[in-house]
Amino acid sequence: MQSVVSLVRKAHSIYIATHIGPDGDVIGSALGLFWALTALGKICTVACADPIPASLAFLPGSEGIVSVPPSGQDLIIVVDTADLDRLGSLYNESAFNSVPVINLDHHITNVNFGSTNIVTPQAAAVGEMVYDLLLRLDVPVDKRIATCLLTAIVTDTIGFRTTSTTPHTLRLAATLTEAGAPLSYIVEQAFESRPLPVLRLWGQVLSSFQINDGVAWASIPNHTLLRYDLKEDEVTGLVNFLRGTQGAQVAVLLMESTNGTIKVEFRSNGKVNVANVAATLGGGGHPAAAGCTMAGPLAEAERRALAEVRRHVHA
Repeated sequence: MQSVVSLVRKAHSIYIATHIGPDGDVIGSALGLFWALTALGKICTVACADPIPASLAFLPGSEGIVSVPPSGQDLIIVVDTADLDRLGSLYNESAFNSVPVINLDHHITNVNFGSTNIVTPQAAAVGEMVYDLLLRLDVPVDKRIATCLLTAIVTDTIGFRTTSTTPHTLRLAATLTEAGAPLSYIVEQAFESRPLPVLRLWGQVLSSFQINDGVAWASIPNHTLLRYDLKEDEVTGLVNFLRGTQGAQVAVLLMESTNGTIKVEFRSNGKVNVANVAATLGGGGHPAAAGCTMAGPLAEAERRALAEVRRHVHA
């Protein structure tokens, strides 16, 4: 971490990259880092190839996130991203090879692509790691930073419910709340405020999803998403809800995008390491929460994903 501090202090302009299909941890961590580095006098850019979910629009600075690759910055920080493919259109080989790249992540499947790699799988969220960095940089944590980092932690722990939640996580959440982060409002935005079309889609899926031999699953074809005027990255939280079905060790949700690729999400009750499942299918993640992108058609992707899940369930 000391090498990261040195690189940050030397840099004048910094590009902060986030992964496709952005979630609360990556956006909260990136924006928390943005406000802290801006306070140090750095010129910072936060970028994401995909649109930011509406549930995260309340985060201070979210309106300034761009979707362009780095250009002319003298340091790149990639947050919450296991490999460079997850950056989507942000990745430019020439730009990434011309300046130092800090890889700040907590995925056990991280491939250590940076010139400096800080990968801490035991961290409940990258937001925890960013806070540690800010302490080393002597940056005071104001309300904006605290709000962003607490959002990162709350969302990646699903409201402090994952096995990755530690006493340190809870103490840090208290510290960030004391710094002004509105915990109840963050929870409401992240988990309790959903657009009507999303709930209509949930209703359709919940009326027809299947469970067998410890595996609950559902597949959503693109025409169903179009019916409700939704994109696959707007259907958040549903796979966690399916995991709560009695008797389910693993939940699988497959969603077909407009280009025919299939986004697959896996959730586990802790007995099955779904990071290994996702890695076998070209993805990655955490032992209890992982994902991948597969080629279509949807029925074939479902068959392959379920076969791999069942192989791990019965291992």
